[in-house]
Amino acid sequence: MGSEHHSLLFRTSVRWLSRGKVLARLFELRHKINQFLSSQNNHHLHQYLEDDRWISKVAHMPDIFEHLNELKMQVQNRNILTCSDKLKGFKRKIEL
Repeated sequence: MGSEHHSLLFRTSVRWLSRGKVLARLFELRHKINQFLSSQNNHHLHQYLEDDRWISKVAHMPDIFEHLNELKMQVQNRNILTCSDKLKGFKRKIEL
């Protein structure tokens, strides 16, 4: 179809793609995916890819997940107090 990407990857042989990367790939390929889903009989998911409001939410999600990954909440020897502080700071950042 002339796209830079030839497939929508969900995992690699080494590790699962992060949620942010999957969403970024979905956003990049949204037109091609919509075209494919529209061609399938009885498939209603293409309606989401035609909804501008839903697409605008998907466009912001990779950035949010990238920031969440930077928090590194699943590191060994991390306690609830430091995690709580990082989450409060992240919430303030998101509000801005």
